[in-house]
Amino acid sequence: MPLTETSHQSSFYRPPPTSTTFSFSPPTSLDSSTLPPTIVHIHVGSEFSTQNHWHVTHTEYIRVISGAALITVSGVSKIYTAKDGAAQVPRYARHEWMRFDRPTRLLSDGQREVQEGYFRQHGKEEIERLMGEDVVAEEWTDPADGQKEIFFRNLFSTLVETQYQSNTLWLGELWKTLQIMCVMWELDNYVVLVDFGGWRGGWRAWIEAAFTYAVMGCMTILARLCGCRAVNEQYTPTHLRERWECTSGK
Repeated sequence: MPLTETSHQSSFYRPPPTSTTFSFSPPTSLDSSTLPPTIVHIHVGSEFSTQNHWHVTHTEYIRVISGAALITVSGVSKIYTAKDGAAQVPRYARHEWMRFDRPTRLLSDGQREVQEGYFRQHGKEEIERLMGEDVVAEEWTDPADGQKEIFFRNLFSTLVETQYQSNTLWLGELWKTLQIMCVMWELDNYVVLVDFGGWRGGWRAWIEAAFTYAVMGCMTILARLCGCRAVNEQYTPTHLRERWECTSGK
């Protein structure tokens, strides 16, 4: 069954409870060395989180344009607004971000402390104003090779792909999971599957990474054997796919 054509879409929306919209702008020129950042809207009341993860080949930047976001990098959490500038995420640093008012039951102890402290330090009127705003933020990477947008496009296209809605539910979910693992593995997104406190570095980071690489690596091999591809032409605009093929040697 052919994949659904989504390469023309300029945005992807995820419904509640993780209501979020990821938007993409066309490049100013096809030979531009810098591509526009991805714009992320985390809507009011959303429980969305990026999940704790790291990158190997890219430094990531997150800049809040409006609202307030709780960003955790290497175990240190901080609430960012537009006045705080961009948060830098070095390669290999475990990181996660979300709305500043995400429900406390979904936060780690450190995140909960930062949230509670922010609530105490700011007036009720200010907190209520921020709670009523979408979080709007820019994400980009160094190198600015377009891989961030390629990742989001192939990830979200997989999540909405009709062919994974199998009559046998578990089979459809398995196929979708394998495709997602393939996308994450090849596009530099490694998820903390079991938290050993790897943000502290040392042996904890090695054990945590080894577990993630082992699980994700095995699932990616299985995915490839099943015909899954990280970057599909039906999901990816031509200028991004050609750039990725050129830089990755695919």
